[in-house]
Amino acid sequence: MMTQEKQRYVDILSNSGFKAVFGDQDNKPVLIDFLNAVLPDGRRVKDLTYATTEIEGLTQSNKSVKLDLRCEDEDGTSFIIEMQRYDQENFFKRCVSYSSKVYDMKTIKGDDNYNIPPVYLIGILAVDCFDRSKELWKEWFISDYTFREKLTGEVVCDTISLIFVELKRFDKRLEDCTSIIDKWCYALKYMSKLDSLPIELRKSVFQRLFQAAEIAQFSPEKREKYEHDMITERDEINIRRTAEQKARAEGRAEGRAEGVAEGMAKGRAEGVAEGVAKGKAEGRKEGMLEVAKSLLVSGMSKSDVSKHTGLTESEVVALLG
Repeated sequence: MMTQEKQRYVDILSNSGFKAVFGDQDNKPVLIDFLNAVLPDGRRVKDLTYATTEIEGLTQSNKSVKLDLRCEDEDGTSFIIEMQRYDQENFFKRCVSYSSKVYDMKTIKGDDNYNIPPVYLIGILAVDCFDRSKELWKEWFISDYTFREKLTGEVVCDTISLIFVELKRFDKRLEDCTSIIDKWCYALKYMSKLDSLPIELRKSVFQRLFQAAEIAQFSPEKREKYEHDMITERDEINIRRTAEQKARAEGRAEGRAEGVAEGMAKGRAEGVAEGVAKGKAEGRKEGMLEVAKSLLVSGMSKSDVSKHTGLTESEVVALLG
């Protein structure tokens, strides 16, 4: 294990580490390796061109949103790669919205055949975003959503696909990782805690990944930017954590008081539970508003604040008033 000060490899589950590895065009072969590991059988990436991450008119208020990473294969297939490190309401719907907008952008004006290349959104999840209580999910950490016929499962053609790499649930030991997917999950989740490339991962695919993630190999300019981004990210995390702790404490206190009062008034024990739940919900919302205020003060854009906190852009804008 490595200490924080002597960390050899970036934490790719952080925004800074994600950008340093996958967002660096010099590491394009690493991104291609990753995509080819998680994409369905028969879909292989040949080459990639990095595209703008800012998409105009993506929100209901017709404002732009900045994606984590977007690129295109030589056949026009679009790939959106998103890192999700925090809980967020309506996360799945947001992914559908992003993918649909990019898909719609590919429509060629005047083309009556709708010959539109497919769009794949790949989400790397460091949090639990779905209910995976069913036994079948115990050993499977990649989920794939697309348009299918319900009865037969038939996919008429490739349009929009949402693929999620669910690292929060991944808990295999390296010696138990037999598939390429297992090994990618292990590398992404634990590489920041390693001091060398494990023997089990000494293949060209992972050699490229670990080399791209080695902080000592960064150019002076890249390392300076990475360290600056890490400081900013830690500040944002501390702001969020402090606000959430405060919200939880206030929510518990208010919830208990309101629940007891309501329970006594109604003469029913369930009034206590209802009050506690209401207090927690209100406290969490207040906490997110405090986080949003702090992030706005730090200079973060309204769209990014909305993305990080789960608040709507109209709620973020209201804070500026």
